[in-house]
Amino acid sequence: MKNPVLLMLAFALTFSSASGQINWGDYSQSFPGEIQESPSAVGLILAIRKENNAFWKLKNDIEHFVSLTKDPDFRKSRPSEMVARVTFDTAQAHFFLHGVNERNAREYQFHVTEYPGNRIVVPWGEIHAFTDSTVIQQSGMPLMAYLGGYRTKLGYTLIMDVRKADSKRIVATSMVGWEPVKPVITSIYTSATLDAFFRNLQSTWMPDKQSTGSFSSDFTVPSSNTNLVFKLEDGQFDKKQIQYELIRNERVYTAWRNNDYDNSFVWIKDCPPGDYVIKIRYSAQPHHVTEYRFNVEPLWYQTSLFRISAGILVAMLLGLSLLLIRQRRKARQEQIDKTRIQLELQVVYAQLNPHFIFNALSSIQALINKQDIQGANNYLSDFARLTRNSLLHSQKNEIALQEEIQTLDTYLRLEKLRFGFEYTIAVDPEMNIFETAIPALLLQPLVENAVKHGVGSLGEMGRIGLEFSRSGDAMVVILTDNGKGFGEQKPSQGLGLKLTRDRIALLNQLHQEWRITLEISDVIPAGARITLTFNQWF
Repeated sequence: MKNPVLLMLAFALTFSSASGQINWGDYSQSFPGEIQESPSAVGLILAIRKENNAFWKLKNDIEHFVSLTKDPDFRKSRPSEMVARVTFDTAQAHFFLHGVNERNAREYQFHVTEYPGNRIVVPWGEIHAFTDSTVIQQSGMPLMAYLGGYRTKLGYTLIMDVRKADSKRIVATSMVGWEPVKPVITSIYTSATLDAFFRNLQSTWMPDKQSTGSFSSDFTVPSSNTNLVFKLEDGQFDKKQIQYELIRNERVYTAWRNNDYDNSFVWIKDCPPGDYVIKIRYSAQPHHVTEYRFNVEPLWYQTSLFRISAGILVAMLLGLSLLLIRQRRKARQEQIDKTRIQLELQVVYAQLNPHFIFNALSSIQALINKQDIQGANNYLSDFARLTRNSLLHSQKNEIALQEEIQTLDTYLRLEKLRFGFEYTIAVDPEMNIFETAIPALLLQPLVENAVKHGVGSLGEMGRIGLEFSRSGDAMVVILTDNGKGFGEQKPSQGLGLKLTRDRIALLNQLHQEWRITLEISDVIPAGARITLTFNQWF
């Protein structure tokens, strides 16, 4: 009795195969020549998908076939004419038995074995399936036995044997091997050698000077190169059968995609500078990948050195721009501050003039009250000249020391006519009073204060001294009088002193390169001393 497990397996395989008969036009059929010569000849027809035909040019035979045909035990039990074909994907190979139909099927048996190893895929069994009407119509052949579709692992071969049921003699054998295949890059063409590539396409028999063996392992092209053609082993491939991926600088630059051309080459264009790996595979066996490394050199402005240098230059320019912007903002702010201080100085200066005029008019009034008409006229004449000078000086921030001394001398002479005091003005001979400048009317309120509060009540006993000297880079102005001094009175309470202090403070803000200091002290036994120091003046 036959093994029931094997019978059930055989039936299941047969039923499965029978229920999935092929679309005849999608397959290539291989069979012994006697089938065409005699419609009743018994012979195996092996059907393999057409899309694999392109690979037959690469590998039409395998070592398994050679080994089996040289094996005497294998050969002596089988007919001399056998069909042997190679396939390259996971699709099934289908077997049909020509000359066998429903009337004579019981006379034949078949089995399938795997080589190497001789593993039994389908044990010897009877034929139960036949071609359906669609296959009959598409093939143009009569009803045939359908032995099923089978496949195995890459690197293995399936052997289909058919024998007579009574004599056990094998009358037909077909072999199909599933072979691994991997793309082989045979040539590389660049923009400079495209003409050679097109000539090779037209005349494939010509020697190929662009073979991969003629290139170094670190294949490099300039960035001006816009074409790279990787030619593969000859074969009639469509674009779906070849796929490629491009890696640039260890990152995916072009993900896996079908080829752009129905031919045996991969053409990539316009690669930016970088280190590349091109990966090529056949879609029939996507796990077998060929890799080739190449490098696209950068232009001079694309190099790391240039980028670093440009980055440093940009950073420097940016820093310089920020510095210039900051300097401009600072200069603008300084100009605003300077303008503000000058406006404040003008306000103080405007207050000084009325203060001086009030004192002068008071002096003229006192002379008139004394019936000293001549003195009043002289005073008024000098006052007019003094007022004119004051108006001229009001248009300037600084005047020559000589002009300031002349104005003070005129003022003191006027006040002397009124009060009768004596005064002296002494100038250091080392000082050039025509080239040395001094803030306009800075000393005027101090001199007025010395006259009004110092010697005004002493008459001819009053003494005022004004001394200009140089001490290194500083100009020192000392004003003394022999009046009652300040005593317990705070020196900052007088309007003239207050205006002078305010003005000095503003001048020191405006001109930080030099500073003016004001010192007030009493003189023993009587009098006051005011010292103005103009630091870094020369």
